[in-house]
Amino acid sequence: MARPVKSITDWLSRVAARFIFKKNRPDIIIASMRIENVCVFCASSRNTPEKWLSVGRQVGIGLARMGIGVVYGGASIGMMGALADAALAEGGRVTGVIPKWLRIKEVAHEDLTRLVVTEDMHLRKTAMYEMSDAFVVAPGGLGTLEEALEIITWKQLGIHTKPVFLLNPEGYFDNLLAQFEKCSEQMLMDRRSFVLWKTTSSPDELLELIKPLNIQA
Repeated sequence: MARPVKSITDWLSRVAARFIFKKNRPDIIIASMRIENVCVFCASSRNTPEKWLSVGRQVGIGLARMGIGVVYGGASIGMMGALADAALAEGGRVTGVIPKWLRIKEVAHEDLTRLVVTEDMHLRKTAMYEMSDAFVVAPGGLGTLEEALEIITWKQLGIHTKPVFLLNPEGYFDNLLAQFEKCSEQMLMDRRSFVLWKTTSSPDELLELIKPLNIQA
């Protein structure tokens, strides 16, 4: 006998669980899809240390060499700028998406393959989602964390089945992963939700996971 529904949150969790864990889900055969564009969430801080700029460059170069387009937040500074510049230098396609009110504050990259300027943050994230076939969460601050949790939550709720990769060099996201563990231990998160993303420790490992998903690679 099914246990009674205690709240709308409880109900949503059950619906999501049935979708996520049932057999023959679309993402179980994800290897058959073609990855044309990858969205990368990462820092745009002017104070980004060189080691993280290097990580951004490695990701940009790797995606460009595989013929995969980069979709990102549109800034010319920080890890975002390093990612974009490296991909462009390799002849890659780079699409930036930025709200018009952030165009000056984040110093929008004006030399991209395409720069999309949206009215607000909600439309920005919607556009990035619609343009992308997979998502990479790289080191970043509050904005990156918010984007990461949202794209994972959308997957949990069945809004999409696109691959999500958590790029975790030097254990950058270890505390976040520990918080997920705590949520599970406290019965506030189904541990099976950990299949919603894949954690990688380096750009090379990330690119090796993406490569089989790209038919042209």
